[in-house]
Amino acid sequence: MDQPVDEPTRHPWIWVVYAVLFAAAIPWYLPPEAASTTWLGFPLWVTLSLVATFAIALFTVYVIGRFWSEDE
Repeated sequence: MDQPVDEPTRHPWIWVVYAVLFAAAIPWYLPPEAASTTWLGFPLWVTLSLVATFAIALFTVYVIGRFWSEDE
């Protein structure tokens, strides 16, 4: 018997997580005084952007491993 295909497009929460992560990767939400703040030797906005980009990559690996079926 055929089982329904479990694809990422069938899970709307995945797209919500992607939207939040991509919004976090562009630090438009920081106040102007945060421009002079450094963390790990980088401006705060660079650190936040790198962390969000890394989170996007990890979440993509999770989604592919868990929800992407190669079976036809």
